[in-house]
Amino acid sequence: MAKAKQITAWVESKPGELGRVAEALGKAKINISAVTSWSAGSESPIHLVVDSPAKAKKVLLELGVRVTEEEVLRITLPNKPGALGDVGARLGAGNNNIEYAYATNPEGGKKADLILSVSDVVGASKALRGL
Repeated sequence: MAKAKQITAWVESKPGELGRVAEALGKAKINISAVTSWSAGSESPIHLVVDSPAKAKKVLLELGVRVTEEEVLRITLPNKPGALGDVGARLGAGNNNIEYAYATNPEGGKKADLILSVSDVVGASKALRGL
């Protein structure tokens, strides 16, 4: 388990914005290792975990995009039933709220990476030690 910097690009809710952001990062040679986005009224978040958060932030600001930066947890879990339940139970027992989460794994993969935004990163790290 590791703490990670997550960059959030706040874009107008309209077609092409995810492509515009991802294309700009690609041209700057910034690799995206995790992404989630959804429509939320007139402004939508694109949450990104990238290999160079400071460089990504600069590129996005140059695009005229509002950018925020958050500390999240990146956890590699076994791809098996109950793994996410264990994480949720441990965090709940420590009164640590999961604000949102996203994950995926390749078809048939043995591991999955989970990105968690939590109310207390330090407390969550302690609660999840040993996973």
